[in-house]
Amino acid sequence: MSSALFGILQLDRGDPWGYGQLLGLAQAWLQDAGGFAAVGLVAYLVYALSTPTDKSESERLRVPVSKWMLTMGALALVCYALLAALMILNKGALPPVPPPQPGEAIKIVPPVWRTQLQPMMLMIGGFFALLGLCEPIARDMWKILRRNVSFNSSGVRRFGRSLDAYTKELLNRNRIIALGSALAVYAVIGVVLFVVGAPRLTAIWTWLLVVGVGVFAAALALLMLFEAEGPIWAIAKLSFKEAVRSQLLWVFLIILLPFLFPLQWFVQVKPADELRATTGFLTGVMSVLVLFPACLLAAFGIPNDIKNLNIFTVVSKPVERFEIVLGRFVGYLSLMTLVLLGLTGVSVVLITNTTMSEKAREETYKARVPHRGKLEFKSMRAEDRQEKRDFDGTNVGREFDYRRYIAGHEKSPQRAIWKFASVPAGLERAEGDRVPVEFTFDVFRMTKGEQDKGVMVNFTFVTHNTPLQQPSLAQGAEWPWADPTKTKKEQYLARAEEYRQKGFAIDNARPGDPAWAKVNELAEEFGFYEYKGKSVLDYTVMGIDVPAGLFRNANTGTPGKEEKEQPLPRLSIFVKCESEGQLLGMAEPDLYLLQNEMPYALNFFKGMVGLWCRLCLVIGVAVAASTYLSGILAFLLTCGIYITGFFTDHLNDIASGGQNVGGPFRSMSQIVKAEQPTAPTGDTAYARTLLFGDKIAAWIFRRVQNVIPDVDSFSWGHFVSEGFNINTEYLVVNVLITFGYLIPWAILAYYLMKSREVAA
Repeated sequence: MSSALFGILQLDRGDPWGYGQLLGLAQAWLQDAGGFAAVGLVAYLVYALSTPTDKSESERLRVPVSKWMLTMGALALVCYALLAALMILNKGALPPVPPPQPGEAIKIVPPVWRTQLQPMMLMIGGFFALLGLCEPIARDMWKILRRNVSFNSSGVRRFGRSLDAYTKELLNRNRIIALGSALAVYAVIGVVLFVVGAPRLTAIWTWLLVVGVGVFAAALALLMLFEAEGPIWAIAKLSFKEAVRSQLLWVFLIILLPFLFPLQWFVQVKPADELRATTGFLTGVMSVLVLFPACLLAAFGIPNDIKNLNIFTVVSKPVERFEIVLGRFVGYLSLMTLVLLGLTGVSVVLITNTTMSEKAREETYKARVPHRGKLEFKSMRAEDRQEKRDFDGTNVGREFDYRRYIAGHEKSPQRAIWKFASVPAGLERAEGDRVPVEFTFDVFRMTKGEQDKGVMVNFTFVTHNTPLQQPSLAQGAEWPWADPTKTKKEQYLARAEEYRQKGFAIDNARPGDPAWAKVNELAEEFGFYEYKGKSVLDYTVMGIDVPAGLFRNANTGTPGKEEKEQPLPRLSIFVKCESEGQLLGMAEPDLYLLQNEMPYALNFFKGMVGLWCRLCLVIGVAVAASTYLSGILAFLLTCGIYITGFFTDHLNDIASGGQNVGGPFRSMSQIVKAEQPTAPTGDTAYARTLLFGDKIAAWIFRRVQNVIPDVDSFSWGHFVSEGFNINTEYLVVNVLITFGYLIPWAILAYYLMKSREVAA
């Protein structure tokens, strides 16, 4: 599959989650986090209630039990008991989801609010379990907030004193001379570049200076934050300084920093893919530069404190155990955020000031804001077709059934139809009365055709005011207007002929031509526009201009009903292939209306928000694991969870029983017996045992998959490299999901740290 395909933005995973999925995400979070909280609450209560009364006072303080915890635990057990009864009676369950067909890509169902009894009982039980388990945390967090959040000026005064002390300590005579010399050399380089007339190098010089100043200002802001009142900020400051002194980060930066330069500086890249390849390469390098040292620092922080006996000095002070965890998290996250900010700035400066081909600039040096529709395939009516069923696109037998194809012929009735239920109002007032429609199609050649010549494609745009209807055998290949009297079509043809007689070449009109205004008038009045004879090349980014009057017509009136009583779309785009012997393939993301274009640099920074979320995940899991495990075990656990997060589709497939070849036990049996994956298993006792084992494995995988984050959902490099804008709501949901995932780990870290004996 070519990297230039727009379809790789989704790969059948569906649109990224936005605000419309927040309720469903909240319900799923209560179910999953509440389930683990219920197990933790039961284990905690059993341990606490079984603790002998002759234990030390510190032991009883570390495992308190309140009436609130017992009450919430009892209510949670009642809800789970009702859930078990509903499952036994097979009442209130979710509707079954059919397993994917062989070769069909995995489709992630967006989370929605479920009102069935079983998911509601699971959610309510989890809610009560969380309330019970979090009661001690809530009490301690109230004290922590009062001690660490203040709005007075003492922090500013401490920041001033600390900055003065740092300045006197760092800026001695020799260092002042070295710093001044470095700045002077940098200034001389800038002057020389400006004098010799190297505007691109001068721009790199200038913007690198801006990035340095920005990172320095962010570091000062962090220093001010660390000087606030409270143990969290003091521990965060200590973690920050320890990480800088460890020199681990500097080793990674020195070794991998050369890889931040654009890829085309070192290897030959296809001109159209220069920016695409560079963006993908830089995203991967930055992930390694940021995530790996962050994981190492966070995993070894608390264990090293215990090993070096530093923890004894801390816990002897009036410091809550959980403040140590929060301080470590904030300190490491602050340092790595600064590193990420600097690396992102340097990458953007180098990319935007590097010579790139015009093809790459045209395709990917932008951030498109697309408006997408729903794709369906239609042909002649089902009763008039040989198969006696509706046409759903041709499968050409490729490995993944991602694209469907329509046959090319002048008299072909097959159409790929994009339906838009809504049309953005901004398109009505598009600049130059033109709206770009971009697409990338796959050409599957049944005959050799002509070299370097594309297939001929017709585009027909209609609104709900002028719908087309599916043709019958008697009507032939053309899709007729849904107007029994044919009055509207006759009026359209008459008006078009009138414009031709007046000398307006409306058939070949393009934006800027005198005839384009007449084309807009026709489109606005009749809701119809046709673009004939577009030469489409295989896997190539292409586009056409559509009159804005069409969208003004689309947004007038109320759509009626289709034959199946579904609301008519406000706009429909019919695609027909005219070249005989060729097949034209498309998927839903392959065609869209272009609403706007945003700057590439801004989109690159937005893409790094996803990397920052992954940074939070890595540091949070590593710090939580290090409260109980040794440094190396915490590091390995974090790496294992993160790497497994790239294979959540496979985990979902196994957990849902969607694999057509069976689970791990059946697969192992087939490997030992050298059987084909599709070989029948029969109805023997051995086969039933394998099936039972696979069901148990699927149940275990369903529990495990709730602990594994979907790492791919935080990756936006493909949006940036393909030149598509990252919607802000996607990033907001990413941040919410990140902290929703970290909350259970924080609860676990609280109890592990509180119950751990670290006194001298």
